[in-house]
Amino acid sequence: MTYDQALKYIHSIPKFSRVLGNDLLRVLLGKLDDPHKKLKFIHVGGTNGKGSTATMISEIMQSAGYKTGLFTSPYLVRFNERIRINGEPIGDSGLAEIVTYIKQISEKFDAEVSEFAFITAAAMVYFLRENCDIVVLEVGLGGRLDATNVIESSEVTALTAVGLDHCQYLGGSIDSISREKLGIVKRGSPLVLYPKQDDIVFKNAKETCAKLNSELIIPDFPTEYDQNSRSFDYKGKKYSLAMNGEFQALNAATAIEAAAKLSNIGYKINTNDIKNGLARAKIDGRLERIGNVLIDGAHNPQAVGALLCELEKQSEPIHFITAIMDDKDHAEITRLIAEFCKKHNSEVTAARLDMPRCLGSDKLAAEFARREIAAAAAESPATALGALEDFNGLICACGSLYLAGEMKKLLT
Repeated sequence: MTYDQALKYIHSIPKFSRVLGNDLLRVLLGKLDDPHKKLKFIHVGGTNGKGSTATMISEIMQSAGYKTGLFTSPYLVRFNERIRINGEPIGDSGLAEIVTYIKQISEKFDAEVSEFAFITAAAMVYFLRENCDIVVLEVGLGGRLDATNVIESSEVTALTAVGLDHCQYLGGSIDSISREKLGIVKRGSPLVLYPKQDDIVFKNAKETCAKLNSELIIPDFPTEYDQNSRSFDYKGKKYSLAMNGEFQALNAATAIEAAAKLSNIGYKINTNDIKNGLARAKIDGRLERIGNVLIDGAHNPQAVGALLCELEKQSEPIHFITAIMDDKDHAEITRLIAEFCKKHNSEVTAARLDMPRCLGSDKLAAEFARREIAAAAAESPATALGALEDFNGLICACGSLYLAGEMKKLLT
């Protein structure tokens, strides 16, 4: 297969397996010589911030001299972004060869898995072939039944902010969602839990860790955050971040405690490694400013709320370009944005992405109209952006990671 053929094949695989759980994936990995049993992992789950936290931990491990694999999802511009070693995405030819190999094995042994499980297997094969010292593994959806949870142990587990998302799969309450996400905690593996959670998340985490004889680590809250330098204090030390947003200091505290625990169990990580890693860790589409456009992948109420808190600090006029998937809580997302618009006299353009899951721009504009915000409707992000060519202020694109990716392509 060529690279393009490999991508076409991956995206042709059904997104969900007809058989729940990871039994078929275990069969497939067994025929691939069980790469997941020969690697060491740091497992990162949560609703919001897990990509940023996984990237921070990955950069810290690289700074400490470890060859570090990083598996994340989704991608913004190119598929290869999902599978990296020391920050470098997998090459086109390498991806094509691995996909061809796994396709042949899965068909031969009747172990055809879901799209995400197939990609997870491809990442495992690649990381083992390249002799990674450690792999930072970001959960795709949920935790307990996620393909990444096929691993049998992790050096440390991190759980970021837990909120309402993917409710159709994980349940409609923070209680049920947190229980699903805590399903990645392994017996005896320490859990670092993001320090700002609903009380029920702390309760469920304590119960899970007690049952599995796993240490529960809850970071302190960072202090003295400076918006200009993106610096903060944590336990008497000053750190600086490459990523924008005060909430990133909480993700960083989670990464710092994960690194400290790794140091305690024998990994050679010092304070400078942590500082250098956090200062380098950057992830596209998270409060990323290109010219007068701010791109943010916030796609659920909790993340949109955090974004709007950051926008409160802006003095220039703001115009939102937003696109939202139909299976997200678009009613609550539009309510939050509409309240901000009323307070700051901001305007909105509703855009549509060329994908079946995306809410139509007319329907999204009508959601805003119900909240007394007259939103323009655009048939594409390019059309929306073009109509704002003379806008003298900040354009904020948010509502979907897919929108963030489209805007990134348009602007770069």
